[in-house]
Amino acid sequence: MDFKKELNEEQYMAATHKDGPLLILAGAGSGKTRVLIYRIAYLVEECGVAPASILAITFTNKAAKEMLHRAEKMLNGDLHGMWISTFHSACGRILRACGEETGYGNNFTIYDDGESSTVIKNCLKTLEIDEKQLPVKLARSIISDCKNKMISPEEYARTGNGKSFIVKNAARVYSLYNDELRTNRAMDFDDMLLETVKLFETHPDILEHYSKKFRYIMVDEYQDTNEVQEKLITMLAGNDDNLCVVGDDDQSIYSFRGATIDNILGFEKKHKGCLVIKLEQNYRSTQNILDAANAVINKNESRKEKRLWTTKGSGDHIRRYEAPTYNDEAYYIAREIKAAVERAEFSYRDIAILYRINAISQSIESALTRLGIPYRVFGGMKYFDRKEVKDIMAYMRICTNLMDTVAIKRVINVPARGIGATSVARAEEIAKRENLPLFTVLLGAEDYPELSRAGAKMKEFATSILNFMVKMDELSVSDAVRFIIENSGVRKEYEEERTPEAQSRIENIDEFISVAKEYEKDRQELGESISFVDFLATIALSTDMDNAPDDNCISLMTMHSAKGLEFPCVFVVAMEEGVFPSPQGIDDQRELDEERRLCYVAITRAKKKLYITNSLERMLYGQTRRMMVSRFVGDIPETLFTGHDAEKRFIGKTNPISVAGKNVVGGYGFKKSPAEMSTFARQINSVADLKKQSAPIDLSEGMRVVHPKFGKGTVAKIEGEGDDRKVEIAFDEGGMKRFMVKFANLRKEV
Repeated sequence: MDFKKELNEEQYMAATHKDGPLLILAGAGSGKTRVLIYRIAYLVEECGVAPASILAITFTNKAAKEMLHRAEKMLNGDLHGMWISTFHSACGRILRACGEETGYGNNFTIYDDGESSTVIKNCLKTLEIDEKQLPVKLARSIISDCKNKMISPEEYARTGNGKSFIVKNAARVYSLYNDELRTNRAMDFDDMLLETVKLFETHPDILEHYSKKFRYIMVDEYQDTNEVQEKLITMLAGNDDNLCVVGDDDQSIYSFRGATIDNILGFEKKHKGCLVIKLEQNYRSTQNILDAANAVINKNESRKEKRLWTTKGSGDHIRRYEAPTYNDEAYYIAREIKAAVERAEFSYRDIAILYRINAISQSIESALTRLGIPYRVFGGMKYFDRKEVKDIMAYMRICTNLMDTVAIKRVINVPARGIGATSVARAEEIAKRENLPLFTVLLGAEDYPELSRAGAKMKEFATSILNFMVKMDELSVSDAVRFIIENSGVRKEYEEERTPEAQSRIENIDEFISVAKEYEKDRQELGESISFVDFLATIALSTDMDNAPDDNCISLMTMHSAKGLEFPCVFVVAMEEGVFPSPQGIDDQRELDEERRLCYVAITRAKKKLYITNSLERMLYGQTRRMMVSRFVGDIPETLFTGHDAEKRFIGKTNPISVAGKNVVGGYGFKKSPAEMSTFARQINSVADLKKQSAPIDLSEGMRVVHPKFGKGTVAKIEGEGDDRKVEIAFDEGGMKRFMVKFANLRKEV
C-alpha cells in the first residue's frame, strides 16, 4: 500500500505515527476520516498490530458504520475483533460484559430523554416538589450536567449555595432518580459513560483487561467530548498513552450538551511528548468559501492557529442579499433555488438552508411551498420517537427486562384493556409496600383485594408477556419483532380505526420488521453475534444524525444539525444581531466565541456556492422588529461578495458612526452614502431601544419569571454583582438560557 501516494504530507505524517500521543487538528473538509482509516491500515499492515488491539471511537452510529466498512474494505474484509463504535456503544458492550460487577445485569434497559423525564416527573411527585418551582427540564439538565462532570448527588448538594431551593431539591431528585433507575435496572445515556468510569475505578482488574486489550485508541470529533468521556479515554490509554485524537477546536459547538473545548485545547499539556499535526488542506470547498470561514473564525482568540486552503480554485463569489423584510428574504431564497434547478446547475438534494433557530424556517417553508419546491425539515420527529413505534419497543423491552417499570406502565393499557391509571397506581403502592417488582404484583394481581376490578386483566397482561418471552427464545430477532407486532394488539387497534392517520401508524409499525432485518444483516456482515438485547441497545443509541436527508428535496436545518454534512449549495440565512449571534452570545464572550465557531461550521458546509442573507425587519415570537446585520457578515472581506449588496461598502474601522452618543466601528453592515449610514444608525438605535428597560427586578433562585421572547421560566442560577450580574433561566418551552440581568427585561410571573 503506497501511503505517500494516497495522502498529502500532513495526512501521511498522521497516518504513519505509531506510538505515543497524537493530536490531529483537522480543519473542516480536510479528510480526517481518511487519515483515521489509513492509520488503522498502517498499524495492522505495516506494524503488525492485531486488529483486536484497536479501538476507534466516533460520535454517531452513521460515522462508525462508515468507518467500519471503509476499514473492512482496506483490510480485505477481516477486522479480527476490532472495535469501531460510538462512546455509548463501546460502554454498553463493556457494561453488559460486566453486568455482575455493576449490579445492573447484562440486560439493563437504556432510557431515552423522554423516559428519563418521566422518571424525574415521578420523583418530583414523590418528593412533593412543585414542578413550577423546579421544572422537569431544569432538574434533568442539572442531573445530566452533574453526571457529565462526575458529580454525585451528595457533592452537588454541597456545591454553590447549599441552602438554595434549586440546589437542595435538585439534589434530592437526583438521588431518588438514581435509585429509581437502579430499581428498574435501567440507565440513561449519561449513566452509560459514568458507570463505565465507576466500573474501572472500583475494579482495577477490569480496567487493566481493557487497557491491555486496546493498545491503540483513536477518538474522532474530540472537540465534542465532555469531562467523563475524556477521563474514560485517558483511563483506557493507560501508561502507554497510545492515544490519537482527531478534532477541530474551531468546530466545538456543543457546550450546551456538556462538551468542553478545553479537552482539545489542553490535550498537549495533559499528554507529554504529544505530536501535533495540522490538516489544513480542504477537499470540500472553493477558496472563496474557505476565505470567508477563515475570516470569521480568526476573530476568536482561544483557538489553535490554522488556515484552510484548497487547490480547487477561487470559485464563485459569495452571494449576498439583504432583504427589506423576512418574507422578501424567503422569496428571494425560493426564487434562487427554482432558477438554479431549472438551469440544471443543482438538483434539489444539492441545496441546504441553514438557520440559527428553528423559528426562522416558517416563512421559508411558506415560500418554498408557494413555488412548488419540495423540502424536508431535518431534525424533526425521529422514527423511533413516534408513539406507535415506542409502544412496540416497550413490549420488547419488558420481554428483556421485567424490572422496566417505565415500559410496563406505558403499555399496560395499550391497546386499551380496561386497566386505568388508578389501578396501576394501586399496583405500584403494593409493590413498594411489599418490596416487590411491579411485574410480580401484576402476575399475582388477583390475590390483592384492592385490585379486584382490574386484577384479572393485569394478570392476563403479565401472562402474555411471559408467553412472548418464551416465543422470543425460539425466533430470530426479526421474526420475534413480527410476532410481538401481530400478538400485542397494537397493530390491530389501529386497523380497527380505519383512518388515514391510523394507516400511517400501521406503516410505521410494519417498518419495524425492516429495521430488525437491517440490524441482522449488519451484524452478519461484521461477523458479530445477534441478540434481542443488543438490537434494543442499538436502537436506543441511534441519533438524529444517523440518517441524513437523501430524497430529492431541499434540506432545511439548524446550523447545529448541519455539522458533519456537506452540500454543493448552501444558504446561510437570517444573519442578524440577536438571531445570530444569539442574545446570549452578545452578552457573554465565551458564548460569542461558540457562536462564531457555529458560523464557521455553517459556512464550511458549502462546497461550490454559498449565499448569505439577512432581513432589515423580522417577526419573531409574535413581535416585528427592526434588525441589523450580523457582525459575522462584517468579518468577511467585501471582496468575497457579489449580489444585491456587493457594490456597498463596509463601515470600516476608520469610519465610525455615532449611535446613541457612542462611536460604533467595524463589521456591522454595508452602507455607502451618508443617507444610508444614517438609516443604519437608526437600525442600531432601534435595537438599542429594545434593550432599554426599567430597573431590573430583584431576582432569587427558584423565582418564576417571564421573558418577552422566551416566555415563562424558573431562575436556576444567579452570579456576579451589580451591573455584571448574570442569570440562568430554565424556560418552560425554550430550555436553559443565560442573560445579563440588566438586559434581560424580566418580570415576575403573576
